[in-house]
Amino acid sequence: MQSARLRARCGASGRGRACVSVRGRRAALATTTATTTARRLGQSRRHVRVSAAAEDPYSILGVAPGADSEAINRAYKSKIATATTDDEKKAIETAHTSIMMSSLSARLQGGGSAVAKEIRYADRAPMFRWRPRLHMCEQKDILINGGIWAAAVYWANKSTYSPWQPLMLGFAVLFIRMNYKLMPLMPRPATDDRKEIRNADTKRLGRAFGVVGGLFALFAGVVSFVPQVLMALRLTVPMWLLGSLYEFSVGVAGLVGSMIGASFCR
Repeated sequence: MQSARLRARCGASGRGRACVSVRGRRAALATTTATTTARRLGQSRRHVRVSAAAEDPYSILGVAPGADSEAINRAYKSKIATATTDDEKKAIETAHTSIMMSSLSARLQGGGSAVAKEIRYADRAPMFRWRPRLHMCEQKDILINGGIWAAAVYWANKSTYSPWQPLMLGFAVLFIRMNYKLMPLMPRPATDDRKEIRNADTKRLGRAFGVVGGLFALFAGVVSFVPQVLMALRLTVPMWLLGSLYEFSVGVAGLVGSMIGASFCR
């Protein structure tokens, strides 16, 4: 009787262990399945977010949503020039077309002031495209340009000959630095055609000379008229605008304009 009871207890105990083992395996399997499903869902969501970001035309071109047509076209040309594969070029062209069409659609459907002006007219080229626009250099480049101006002015002040020689040398250096500043903004086309490359270089050099030289002429012209204006108003003309210092002051003022153009404009 005791042995029968013992065998019955052992049998019951074995079935209990077997049931516990089966339940444990089922729970572990359910946990593994849930973890795998969660990982797949997380990867799917991340993939959706990455795809949405990659399909954003503004992110592809690297411009802000409110950028004007010039900034968009400049970014488009820069991206196309650096693209290495056909897929990249196709994505860039698609993004550029999408932005232009969306701006046109916003203007047609927005009506009046419902849409910001920069967005409504993003596909239109601005008037006076030749005018200088704000584009600040890095702080070190601004300091270098200021140092070039100071060195040229010091040399012109100490020179026993005409002060224009050192000032023109400073202007030439600022012009070269302005050209290098415009290279990322007006890159060479991605082609082997020498004519297109020459045209792009000529256009960039003309832009650099126009900004630096135009501001030189503006600042020098303003200072050159100061004595006449003061005399017309019967005011005292400063000593630095009389005699030999007049020519020096006009040149220094012009070089200030060139330094400002090379540092803060494009």
